[in-house]
Amino acid sequence: MSDAEHVSRKELLKPNRMEKQLYAFVDHAYRKKSLYMSVGIALLVLVLGIWGGWKYSQNERINQANLYHLARAKLNNPILSPEERLSEGVAALQEFVNSASGSSLVVLAMMESGGEYARQSKIDESIAVFQKVISHPDTTPFLKNSARLSLASLFEQKQQWVEAEMMLESINVSAWDDLRWRALARVAIAKGEFDKAKNLLEQLLEKEPDSFFRQETETLLLTL
Repeated sequence: MSDAEHVSRKELLKPNRMEKQLYAFVDHAYRKKSLYMSVGIALLVLVLGIWGGWKYSQNERINQANLYHLARAKLNNPILSPEERLSEGVAALQEFVNSASGSSLVVLAMMESGGEYARQSKIDESIAVFQKVISHPDTTPFLKNSARLSLASLFEQKQQWVEAEMMLESINVSAWDDLRWRALARVAIAKGEFDKAKNLLEQLLEKEPDSFFRQETETLLLTL
């Protein structure tokens, strides 16, 4: 007779360990059902809140992008005269900047506004805008250096040589060195500091032999 034949009915009907744990969990869940329901509802509300926030943020980005492109469209409106395109385009971009302070597109709108002001010879207004670009928390290093370069050019137009040089010296990214040296040399020539300009241009040729400005630099050196 096998061992199975000696197993009593009581032992066969006795629940195993896994069944005991399952029964215990079901009993616990039943007695604590209000707690589990509260936790479940809280998790559902949390998930829905996160999803709703993501959808809202996504829709806001789309809306801001549409508003930005509508503002820029006025700069290329063929119905308007060149003067009207400039004035209305700047006004539209400025309105976008004021209404979308939390959008990353604000910096791009400010850059364009600064450029349009400069094209209208509104130098002080352009300087004010580019200074805001530099201090804006969402400005990328590239746009910050672009704003500094624009400011340097504007200060040159006003013959504010110290301010122009300060802006150029604050561009501390090596990829911009040849552009910075070229601009600093231009300021030095305007100030009559020809030896300084020559040293800057020679530095450009020596350290950036493949620079886009190489031919222009070589030509300029022949005049000094």
